Amino acid sequence: MPVNHIKIKTKHFFSEARLLLGLAPDATSHTEKIISGIGAIVGILFTLKISLSQFDPNSALLLVGSMGATAVLVFGLPHGALSQPWNVFAGHILSAIIGIIAQQYIQHPFLASAIAVGAAICAMHYCRCLHPPGGATALFCVMGGEQIHQLGFSFIISPLLLNLTGLMLIAFAFNFCFYWRRYPAHLNFTAKSSAPSSYQLSQEDFMAALRQQNSYIDVSSEELAEIFSKAMAHAQQNRPQKRLSITLNHCYSNAGLGEYWSVRQVIEIRRTQLKYKVVAGSEAGTTGETYIKNFKKWAKHEVHTVDRHWMKLSAKSK
Repeated sequence: MPVNHIKIKTKHFFSEARLLLGLAPDATSHTEKIISGIGAIVGILFTLKISLSQFDPNSALLLVGSMGATAVLVFGLPHGALSQPWNVFAGHILSAIIGIIAQQYIQHPFLASAIAVGAAICAMHYCRCLHPPGGATALFCVMGGEQIHQLGFSFIISPLLLNLTGLMLIAFAFNFCFYWRRYPAHLNFTAKSSAPSSYQLSQEDFMAALRQQNSYIDVSSEELAEIFSKAMAHAQQNRPQKRLSITLNHCYSNAGLGEYWSVRQVIEIRRTQLKYKVVAGSEAGTTGETYIKNFKKWAKHEVHTVDRHWMKLSAKSK
């Protein structure tokens, strides 16, 4: 088997493995990542203080486990649909109620734990308050120990509601310090005029919008509309060139979306034909040959990489 064929097969394998694992490109900056971590530190210090004031260290740490998961969402994904106040409050409280009932009426702890988590997920779905850490709260109410069991439903008021209120207030105040990550997410969105729909969106436009959004996105309807608006604006500002020149070793995109998107690098130019290599997209690693006139019809714009993301090559970049 030729060496080039082995390389192509290997690249295709790793490309498919990346897609199966869900290893998507990360459009957030280093600043955004650090801010998320600092916010979580502040929030967890508060919940630890509250929990340790009421429980022994072992029980307190179990409770803080679910609060830690909530901190990941409200500080790491402040605009995410699962991170919003209704999801946080209702998700935890509803799960706690179900967990307490399961502990009181189901004698076998393992069965009670499983039913509590399953029922909590189902209830959160119906109440439109799905919040993953709620499952941990339901489990904690069953397996948290005698000190937790003795509290019964008063556990919901203190420490659960107290912890949640403090965490939400910290999330609001902390995220408010950064104009691009207001919390709740609704505060981050304002009405903006959309670009004319005549401009075609491409994979590069969406990546440019994600870089501007600078938030790891668990998409809500408002956030998706904001991304779409920014992508449309980017498409308007970076219209395809009417006369696209084909240059050796330069890269070009077909402006497709999803599995139809592809980036090709010109690796050889002859008199009327050229040879290219697919450097991004579903056929990455493969090579091909075509007439130059056909390649010009396929290519919509020239692209380059910015922080390992493919972006349109604007006039300023040239």
